[in-house]
Amino acid sequence: MNKSKNDKNRGIWEKIIEEYTRLRDMATSIANFSEDFAIESTFFQLTLDYYHSYYDAFEKKIPIVLCNPGIPVEFLYSANLFPLILEMYSIPISVAGKNHYDYIDFAENSGIMPWLCNNQKTWIGAMLKGETPKPDMLIHADFPCDSTTIEMQIIKKYYNVPAFTFDVPYWHHEKNSIYYDERTVPYYVSQFRNMIKFIEKNTKSKFSFEKLKDTCKITNEARYHVIDILELLQHKPNPLSSDTSYAVYSTMMTHAGVPGKQIEYLKMLKDKGMQLVKNKTGHILQRYGKEEKYRCFWIAMPIYFDPLIFTWMEEKFQISTVMNMMGNQTLVPVDLTSEETILSDFSKNVLNLPMGRQLRGPLEYLLDDIVSAVDDYQADFCIWGGHLGCKHSWGIANLVKRYVQEETGVPVLLFEVDDIDNRLVSSKIIKKNIKNFVQNVIQ
Repeated sequence: MNKSKNDKNRGIWEKIIEEYTRLRDMATSIANFSEDFAIESTFFQLTLDYYHSYYDAFEKKIPIVLCNPGIPVEFLYSANLFPLILEMYSIPISVAGKNHYDYIDFAENSGIMPWLCNNQKTWIGAMLKGETPKPDMLIHADFPCDSTTIEMQIIKKYYNVPAFTFDVPYWHHEKNSIYYDERTVPYYVSQFRNMIKFIEKNTKSKFSFEKLKDTCKITNEARYHVIDILELLQHKPNPLSSDTSYAVYSTMMTHAGVPGKQIEYLKMLKDKGMQLVKNKTGHILQRYGKEEKYRCFWIAMPIYFDPLIFTWMEEKFQISTVMNMMGNQTLVPVDLTSEETILSDFSKNVLNLPMGRQLRGPLEYLLDDIVSAVDDYQADFCIWGGHLGCKHSWGIANLVKRYVQEETGVPVLLFEVDDIDNRLVSSKIIKKNIKNFVQNVIQ
């Protein structure tokens, strides 16, 4: 597949690498005095490894696949393809200075509607400015929202490369759900088989289920660690930081099936959590010398442009944000018995992906998920920092707030924010909302 030399050096990738290098170096420096920060340093290095691997793929002429989190990267790695995950650009770039402002504004000035989600809009702006890597093909799932589907169509048309889209069904795959449909998993399995044909056609090579099995063995080892970590987060006091659940999700999104540091990082998290539980202490006490007072379930996505919001809550109010929507994974280790069991379990895992699981169908999916999370993680209250681009969730926000308060008895704070663009609602305003809520409702 032809690549111009210009494809290698794209501005957005370098900006993100610069920022994560700075964060890695900062965490490493602190870790020299406090081993507690070694986990953060390892996470930043792991993320940097993913970004640098794009250049390795380019040098080795490995085909680049632009995808979203709905595509299990194990399929791509096992087929010797590089997964260029759109959200691994659009989210981190919001932390790397003000670069994303130009991309958002350029996209809107080029005709992209301002009410569409900035998650994909930042990529579109950078794409139109010629500052994104150009993929060889595009594979994506049409969930969790209409904005994603609309904007991926724009990206597909602009690049004019072969594309495959998964049609994600609304109905449930679990028999205990009133929305269960026996056709759900077989339908998704058929789409995986069609994706494999698409990959074979566009790479001119045979897809190997044996290689996929080898990749899945690594993923399964990682998944067992993740399951243990999520159980540790349910412990009171929480032995791990408020960033843990999303950091774990991000790691699985980029490194599922990759041997080495992914497993080491997850094991570090698990070992730390188990040790603190054994010592009957929590993360907040260990880091700040104060006991955990409250536990929060963050209903929506984290505030991507300010990843220190959770840290501020820990230090200021001794609040452990034990879980958030994007970190709330429900994992099924893949049964490697046959092609059918492999594809069936992958189908279930995709349908259970965070955000997609809650928002791809009836309202009850979201309601049940929140109520279960409040119970499982012993939350004292919920915060819904509602992303302005999530139009479908804003249509039900007040209903959800009322239902959750009635069903669980815990209060819910609801406010608007754009998780990518802090020009609309700043960190200062977010902190003021949380402070007023804690002082007037929780304390």
